[in-house]
Amino acid sequence: MKSIKPYLIVTALVLLAIILLSSKLIAWGIGVLAAALIILGIQQLIKLNVKVTLFEDNIKNLDERNNTLLDQNKKLAQENNFLKERHFQITQIKSILELNLFEIDTKFKRSICSREIINNKDVKYFGSLNVSLKAKYGIDCKDLRFKYDQENDVLKVANINPKFLSFGNRKLDWDFFEIYEYRGQNILADKQWMTSDDLFKDAAALKEKYRVETENSLEKGPEEFAWIYSPIRQNIESAIRIMFRGVCPNIEITEESDTSFIPLEKLSFDNISDQKILEEHPEK
Repeated sequence: MKSIKPYLIVTALVLLAIILLSSKLIAWGIGVLAAALIILGIQQLIKLNVKVTLFEDNIKNLDERNNTLLDQNKKLAQENNFLKERHFQITQIKSILELNLFEIDTKFKRSICSREIINNKDVKYFGSLNVSLKAKYGIDCKDLRFKYDQENDVLKVANINPKFLSFGNRKLDWDFFEIYEYRGQNILADKQWMTSDDLFKDAAALKEKYRVETENSLEKGPEEFAWIYSPIRQNIESAIRIMFRGVCPNIEITEESDTSFIPLEKLSFDNISDQKILEEHPEK
């Protein structure tokens, strides 16, 4: 219907022109017919202008998309050239083969109490640092050393050193911290332990110093858990016997190793099995 409506006026004018011409009103008929043709021409011109405008808009959008694609293609070409020309250097690939046997979730306190000279001031301070952490203990199997005794069919294992492996999480915060300066309020007054606003900066520096020192000490494993190494070692020895029982039923744990011992990555289980087969079925 929308496409027909613009032509209704023209059709009506044409019919009116025909009627006028048939009634011998030639001048009026020709005038009405000319008006119909003019209106029809204007309508067609408007439609043509609309089509031209839409076409120009489409061309503009295509140009924008084309420019965008050209920019993307240029960037991809630059990235491709960069990757082709760049020389990658692999400095170290470290394999991790850790055996986690204990995970301790605990809290403890680190107390401090000291007296020293700070910025020409005789001060003493004391406090308590709360430590909350989840620590993992076990062994790194890369540290183990092995030696297969073919004559006695014994697999010797050395370098079993339980150690702290990593933290699950940790948090350090001060329960309290106090600092005092030994001085007098004036030259004539007796000296005594006193606090002042001037000590706040010293207190902040000392607290941060001990917090960092505690963080560093925890990296090697909390000294509070030194007692745990003995039960960890027992568990490790049991775990090693279970792990390698299928290869060799006779596992011997030794304290020290020499150059004849080899690391885990050089231990060939196939060679051990082949040696056993040769012993059980010697060639005749």
